[in-house]
Order: sequence, then structure tokens, then C-alpha cells
Amino acid sequence: MSEREPIGEVIESSTRQFVVEVYEEAESPAFGSWIRVEGDGDRTLFGLVSHVETGSYDSNREAVALGLSPEERAEEMPMVQELLRTTVRAQVLACRDREGRIRQTLPPHPPDIHDFVHLCTDEHVRTLDAPFDFLRTLVEHPDPAVPVDDLLVAVLRRIYEANGGEHGGREALVAAGRALSRLLDDDHERLQSILRRVL
Repeated sequence: MSEREPIGEVIESSTRQFVVEVYEEAESPAFGSWIRVEGDGDRTLFGLVSHVETGSYDSNREAVALGLSPEERAEEMPMVQELLRTTVRAQVLACRDREGRIRQTLPPHPPDIHDFVHLCTDEHVRTLDAPFDFLRTLVEHPDPAVPVDDLLVAVLRRIYEANGGEHGGREALVAAGRALSRLLDDDHERLQSILRRVL
């Protein structure tokens, strides 16, 4: 799928987070990656994927072990894949207003149900860099179901990659690390634990 094609649709929505059902033919976004919802007009919401889950469409019928390889499963039981769905939960951390300004804050309105969801490109991620205000939201108001340090590792890794990785990403990573250090009250041991896992 091209970056212009949606990966799924919003199926639950609030100003703090939204849930997306990923289309069967789309690859689900990774934990810690950025996705965007483009609503009516010029409004865009940016969310950070904090949870990815695959399960049965029918809550009364759980998936069971089949003892088949992916190739055997596709040949002998192709309908199994159609009974599963992947959903992702994303924390809303930024929005673009009608004037085109990116604000690293919660939006005035949540996305609409059935709004299309797209992966963010490296360019989108770079627009969400300094001053890294979204890190404050992650540290002080984390998703209670997610280990916040692991999400911070994934976010910092994505910042590093979007800014060129080995060819320029270190400068953005250092700037994000400084912002994070202040938020962690100079807890150097915790910060070092997070940074060690980024590269």
C-alpha cells in the first residue's frame, strides 16, 4: 500500500485516544509509531500507537492453535484469516489546525468514527520534533495499560530514524533526550535505561 492509502478506520474515539481497525490487506503500524487522522477541512490529528492487538471478530469465539504453518493454513483454511482483526490504540498527542500550525496538545474535538487513518511519513515525524512537548504528556499522563518507558524507547527510536538514523538522527535524539531528562527530574539511571534501548 502507498503512504497515501489509509491503513484503517477509527472505530472508537475520544480527545485523548482513538482505536483503529486495520484493513485486512494493510500492515499494522508498529508500537511507538505515529499515525494521523485527516478530518474535515484541514484538521489533522496525530496519534502515537501505544497498543496493537489481533484477535477474533467474535468475542464469543476465541482463536485456537491449529498446528499448521502459515502456508498450510492459507491452503487448507483460508477463511481463518477472515475471522481475525487487528486493532491499534493511539494516544492523541498533537493536531494541525486550520491555519496549518502543529500544536503538541490535545485537539478541541476527537476524530470522527470511520475517519480514515494513515501512517505518518518521516516528514510528519520531523514536524513533531522540538520542542518535544508531547513527551510531557507521555511521561505525566501515560496510557495506564502500557509500560511508559518502553513507549518512550519506541518514540525516541522513531525520532532517530525519521531524522536520518546513522546519518543525522543523533542530533535529534540528543535534543529529545535533553527534553526527557528535564521531565524525568534528572533521574539519570532511568534516562540511561531508556537511551540504551534506543540504538
